[in-house]
Amino acid sequence: MSLPACSDFTDKRDSQCLEQIVELTKENLEENDIALEEVLADGGYSSGEALNYLHENKINAFIPNFGQYKTEREGFVFNKELHQYECIKEGGNHAKLLFKGEKTDSKGYTKRTYRSSESSCKMCPLREQCCGKTTKFKKR
Repeated sequence: MSLPACSDFTDKRDSQCLEQIVELTKENLEENDIALEEVLADGGYSSGEALNYLHENKINAFIPNFGQYKTEREGFVFNKELHQYECIKEGGNHAKLLFKGEKTDSKGYTKRTYRSSESSCKMCPLREQCCGKTTKFKKR
């Protein structure tokens, strides 16, 4: 059995190559009736797209998240069903941060934007400490 070796141009991040590496590895393992069930990789292979691919293919991933990804937002909980953040700060107005879209930054990271309405936050007693002195809404 031979395991695949891949090389790509330096214009791609490791996480953009994960799918190809996994597919080649799966093919090699299947030749010997071995199922690929788990992947272990360094943080360079971590991205929403890579992790989603592994999840869809029912492959357990042991890949550290790094960089800008934050699993929790202080004072907010994520409502997965409604795809929104909800303010849980005591004394706050319990604003909802609705999903506004996705953008890819200059480094190739996909970022999702969530934002409250001005009417939800502008009169909140916690607005200044949460949103800043001049902003009248919360953005994530």
